[in-house]
Amino acid sequence: MTNIALIIPYYGSFPNYFPFYVDSLASNPDIHVYMFTDCFYDGVVPDNLHIIESSFEHFKSLVKSKLDIDIKINRGYKLCDFKPAYGVIFGDYIAEYDYWAMGDIDIIYGDVFKNLPDGWQDYDVVSMVPEWVSGSFCIFKNIENVNNLFSLSRSWKNVFSSESNFAFDECNYLYDELRQGEDILEIDHLESFTFIVKREAEKGLVNVWFDNRLIKEKIFGDKDFLCVDNGRLLKSNGEEVVYYHLVSEKITDKFVIPKWDSIPNKYFITNHGLFLPKDFWYKKITFFRVFVFCRSFFIDVKQLFKRFFNKCKSCIVK
Repeated sequence: MTNIALIIPYYGSFPNYFPFYVDSLASNPDIHVYMFTDCFYDGVVPDNLHIIESSFEHFKSLVKSKLDIDIKINRGYKLCDFKPAYGVIFGDYIAEYDYWAMGDIDIIYGDVFKNLPDGWQDYDVVSMVPEWVSGSFCIFKNIENVNNLFSLSRSWKNVFSSESNFAFDECNYLYDELRQGEDILEIDHLESFTFIVKREAEKGLVNVWFDNRLIKEKIFGDKDFLCVDNGRLLKSNGEEVVYYHLVSEKITDKFVIPKWDSIPNKYFITNHGLFLPKDFWYKKITFFRVFVFCRSFFIDVKQLFKRFFNKCKSCIVK
């Protein structure tokens, strides 16, 4: 089996869903994660997760050493802009690998290698979504011209030097336009990483895979769900996916992240949170359905009262 070095710099504190990320890594031993962090984790760490003590200052020094630029970075989210350059910035850590990947930690993996496209090793870039390079997890061949693709953008130095975030690893925030079918080569004046990858692919200089959506990033309604089952990740229709990205659900208070003593081999992911099989509801009401409904109701009422009192205060001030 081909091993992949997944590079994850992460600073601050681990989120409440981090144990689920770690647990899903254990089912993918051929993905070797190098996590550079100042966080402490007291849970069980699988052999393929290498936690390396690091800091923002350490990251800045690596960028200076490898790219010869000074950067200002004080927020973790800014790291996303640097992802396409990880093959250069962390090159010393991945020299023995034929492939490396950039990624996020708001992820629950399924069986990754089983669900990658056939012959994925023949591609220089393998994206998990067709519209743009998937910053949440994307695989690269560990060769010089691929690792240096980011430097073909006319804006990369300005992006890296700025404290602002540009979604450079993906598409310069042109998500809606690309979903509607617009051509990034015609609208992305920043020249984000997707722009560069697609332009070089059109020239025949890199071989890229953008054919299908291999992941799940949003759960639509009460009848939509995912099932984690002994390392596999299945949608409600039985189709397997590479991973679930919590990007949509994690930002709502209505999404329940449980604190289980140990993560079971099987559980369900709904638009209300993560549930054990015995608590999973589908076509019937259970305690947890009532709990989630009441919790959502009180959150909504609280928000309504807050808006009402803020409006009253503004009227009094006037």
